[in-house]
Amino acid sequence: MSSGQPGAHKLAGPRARAGGRRRGRLPATLRLGRSGVHGWGVFARDFIPEGERVIEYVGERITKAEAERRDAARLARLAAGGDGCVYVFETRTRHDIDGGVTWNPARRINHSCAPNCEAEEDDHGRIWIVARRDLAPGEELTYDYGFSLEEWRGHPCRCGAPECVGYIVARGQRWRVRRVLAAAARP
Repeated sequence: MSSGQPGAHKLAGPRARAGGRRRGRLPATLRLGRSGVHGWGVFARDFIPEGERVIEYVGERITKAEAERRDAARLARLAAGGDGCVYVFETRTRHDIDGGVTWNPARRINHSCAPNCEAEEDDHGRIWIVARRDLAPGEELTYDYGFSLEEWRGHPCRCGAPECVGYIVARGQRWRVRRVLAAAARP
């Protein structure tokens, strides 16, 4: 199953309960906008200092088995030409977080192979997006999704970073993708 970074993310925005769900709100320091990376993105409205919890990745808390079932359904949709976006975030706890809900604005944060944020998991299994460095107003927030090598061809990367291999895979696996692509390019 594809996932976010193994076990780490952070946040800093108000939450409310409505209809039995945790609703995430976009903090005043952020805004949604069209992304140069892919679709919609999340942008800094104001200066955000390094180390600040920017937004929580919220969603439905599901079992690992349900996460696997939903990933199989996602792959079937993708094979049929539908949406193949991954929103299930693997955690260190018994449950994962399915962030593919309308009340999770953090799902709009795009991947980058040279991210300015990172995902961190706290002691309670909550996922936060944290600034890795100071962020300037107008800058798009990104983090490394850290997908497994398992389905790398199904996750093209559009980040444009110099170290990008063209596919969304965990940093430690990118050399493997480079090797496969180099072998395929040889006559």
